[in-house]
Parts: sequence; C-alpha cells; structure tokens
Amino acid sequence: MQQAAIFVRVSKKEQDYQRQLKDLRAIAQSQSVQVVAEITEKVSGARTNQERDGIQELLLLSRQGAIQKVLVCEVSRLGRSTVEVLQVVEELTQLGVSIYVQNFGIETLRNGKRNPVAQFLFTLLAEFARLERETLRERILSGMDEARRQGKKIGRPDGTREEKTIFLKKYTSVARNLRAGLSIRKTAKLCDISINTVRKVNEYIMLKP
Repeated sequence: MQQAAIFVRVSKKEQDYQRQLKDLRAIAQSQSVQVVAEITEKVSGARTNQERDGIQELLLLSRQGAIQKVLVCEVSRLGRSTVEVLQVVEELTQLGVSIYVQNFGIETLRNGKRNPVAQFLFTLLAEFARLERETLRERILSGMDEARRQGKKIGRPDGTREEKTIFLKKYTSVARNLRAGLSIRKTAKLCDISINTVRKVNEYIMLKP
C-alpha cells in the first residue's frame, strides 16, 4: 500500500482548512493509500519555499522515503509562485513522489514515470495562480490610491501602532539576533516566535532613528 501525505493550505489565520482535509481523506480512502501525515499551513502561497514550514516538512518526508504520494485539492495550495511550485514538483518527481491534484484528477507520475500532461498542466495552473494573485494585488492598490484621492485615510487609526522603542523592548532577543546577522527564519526558530513578528522587528531596526 502506498503511503501518502495530505497537504492543505489557507492564506489567512481566520480561514479554515477542514473541508480540504475531509475531501482529501476521502480521496485517500478511494485510492487505497495510507495517510501517514497531514500537513497544514496558514500562510500566503506567495512566500518562498524556504519560508514555509509545511513545504519543508513535505520535502523532508519525501527525502526520507516516508511517502510515495501527495494529495492536494488544487495546485495553488502548493503555492502561488510559479517558480517555487515547479521547484517542489521537480524535486518530488525526482524522488519518485507523485502529486495528485483533486480538482483536475491528475497525477504527476504514472507507474513511476512522469506524466507529461500533468507536468504541462502544473506549469499552466501555477502561472494562472500567480497571475490571479498579481491581479488581486493590483486591484487592492488601485482601490487604495482611489481612496487616497478622495481624502480617505489608509492604514491603522492613529494611536494603534506601538512606538518603535516600546515594541523593540518586548523583543530584545529577536533584535539582538537580527543585528548579529542571523536570518529572519533562523531568528524565529531560535526565539520560538512567528516569522511575521520577526519581520516587524527587522523593519523597526532598519528604520533610521
């Protein structure tokens, strides 16, 4: 029996991935594969693979030979950067791990060999996901520009953002590691804190006094 990992992702913390899990569990049962891991992410698909713990866990399982298949609802769950998605697909393919995409019913490997149709579709779908994200971003920026032209204030209300010195005092160890030259990801791991918080600290210490 093949061993598989279910991989699901949502972009925002308030979003729920239970539907994805339920659907993919049913797929695994119908295909008679054993699910040995359920990897969940709440992160933007535009992040690099190195910034995504879920992708790193998936790659580690594949490198260890713990899985032979990955189940995803759609290509965009793997990411919205065409280059990053195709890097994952290529490494998994070379490791002999097939990716099954539910909404198209396609799989990257057939009897251990590349499925050229699936490879082609992955390239197209990953690019569509990237274009969709770029279009959404442009619409948001356009809306913000129009709001500014109308005199509306954009951003947080006055008084809701912590002062730089107060905020940095809360995360002195984070700031110290960043100033010492450690990467954002490494600092987040060492300090056991979210990458977003480390990025915010980094923005503050990069600001001129």
